[in-house]
Order: sequence, then structure tokens, then C-alpha cells
Amino acid sequence: MDKEKFQVFRSYAIKQGGMDDFMSARDGALVGASIAGRKGWKVGQTVDLTQQLGLAFVVKGIFASGNEEQDNTTLMDISYVQDRFDARGVANTIMVKLAGNARADDVAARIDALPKPVGTMTQAEKAYVSGMIEDLSDLINVSRLVILITLAVVFVSVANTVSMSVRDRTKQIGVMRTLGFRRLSVLALVTSEAAMLCLAGGVIGVTAVWLLLRFQSITVQARNLNLEVAMPPAVVLAALALAAAIGVAGSFWPAWRASRLRIVDCLGSTE
Repeated sequence: MDKEKFQVFRSYAIKQGGMDDFMSARDGALVGASIAGRKGWKVGQTVDLTQQLGLAFVVKGIFASGNEEQDNTTLMDISYVQDRFDARGVANTIMVKLAGNARADDVAARIDALPKPVGTMTQAEKAYVSGMIEDLSDLINVSRLVILITLAVVFVSVANTVSMSVRDRTKQIGVMRTLGFRRLSVLALVTSEAAMLCLAGGVIGVTAVWLLLRFQSITVQARNLNLEVAMPPAVVLAALALAAAIGVAGSFWPAWRASRLRIVDCLGSTE
């Protein structure tokens, strides 16, 4: 963002650092409170993102706007950014502040009708944000599909594993039945074993993800909307409950079949 056009951000609360330091440094940046907290950036720190974005900057201030979208934004001198990419005069997004009596749709149409070397698509802020939400919704729907496919694969794997385990322990099941274990007890033992194994796998998976999010910030971006990936306690509990449920559901049919085996068939099994 051009520093001469930065006056609108003066109304934001500068939590650390100052506007003057930012205005006087060509490679200075004002960082939103959300992204600064997530990345652990401090005022005066040099952030080298050359490998990721081709940029390096010095944090001159941290601001809080009260808007999550803005607080996930890093503001820099536009000429500095353009020079880093050898693209002086080029921008992919331009924000226009309208007068109080202006109609956004009319202004958008007039902007798009102006003679320009490249085409533009001008939208009101609400329409732009709605587009971001739609993009994010599409991403969530794709993620849900991937999750459902993964759960289906896990379900089939659990059923297959329990089936092989039951076949290998057919004689043991016959001995248990001889000793007085009821069919329901056999069913409960097989399903509970599968649930415990799946729950153990869930604990390992949740722990790995927690450690990853603890030491590495991960965000999902849709246009200018940045959302941090987090794992609150409710998600942890839901993941563990789902792991146990998959174990019970996947093992139920093999366990049911094992509970219905006749004692004589179990004891006479060669497996």
C-alpha cells in the first residue's frame, strides 16, 4: 500500500512501534496483530520471506483494527514491493474509498469503463467478501469429500483387519464359549478391542497434528482472507470419538459373525 494513501490506517490502534518509523523506512512494514501473534513477529525484527514470497521486511509496528481480515494483513510501501518483483506500476488489487453518497455499483461500472491497458473487475466490498466466502466454502466442501473418502478407506481397513484377526483366533473364541462366555460377550470383546486400537491411533494422530500446529503456523487463504488452522479441545474430543466410533462400526460385522460361530466349528477349525 502506498504510504501517501495510508491515512485511513492512522485510526487503527498501533499496539507496538509507531507510524513514523514505518513511514520513514522503505523496507518497513506494519503487521496486523493476528498474523504477528501467529508468527511470533516483534517490532524491529527482520522477516526474511525471500524463499517463500521473494520479500524481506522490517516490522516497524503492529496494529489492531478489530477486523480479523485486516489484522491478518501486512502493509508495506507499494513501490518497494513492486521493485522487488520488477513490476513498478503494477497492482493486482486497488481499494477505493467512496464518498458517503456514492453508489458502489455505479462507481464500479465507471471504473471498469475507463480506458486501461488491462481489464478490471470492480466490486463492492460486500460482494468481494461474499466471493471470498464462496471460495472458502468450495474449499471446505472439497475437504469434506476427501475426509469422507479417507473415513471410508479406514472403515474398510478396520473391517478387513478384524476379519483376519477373528479367523486367526477362531479356536480361542471356541474355548471362550466353552468356558461360558456368551455371544454378546464375544461381540463386545472384539468390538472393544478394535475401538481401543483405533482410539490409540487417533491419539497418535491428534498428538502429531497438535505438535505440528504448535511449532508451525498453518493458514488457509481465499483471495485476501486468511484463516488460521487451529485445533481447539472440542475438535480433539470429536476426532477421538470419531476414531473410536470407526473402530466399533468397522469391526461390528466381523465381531457379529464371530459371536454366532458354533463351539464345535470353532474347536474343529484348522485356522
